[in-house]
Amino acid sequence: MSTIFKKLQLAIKSRKEYQKKLTPLQKRRLNICRECPLNSDNKEQLTLLDTFKIRLNKILNFIMNVSVDDDSICTSCGCNLIFKSSQEDPENMCPLKKWDNLK
Repeated sequence: MSTIFKKLQLAIKSRKEYQKKLTPLQKRRLNICRECPLNSDNKEQLTLLDTFKIRLNKILNFIMNVSVDDDSICTSCGCNLIFKSSQEDPENMCPLKKWDNLK
């Protein structure tokens, strides 16, 4: 149960800190995500859980009045890639460790 609250806390934090202009690091991270098999845009068929995570992100964006152009999520954790790529929390790092060598 505590992991659900931690994920919610991080999701809210990332939306509060969201800047429409992408940082250079965020752009590099998103370029990696663009090719990743965990990116919801790259899956041939989304699972019911993936669809739920996408809709949950949209609901949270609506509640917090945050507008993003890209609704892609990491299907491993359910985080919207725009928000995930902007954070430094260990829980928000790439689950495949593809961002580890980026500075």
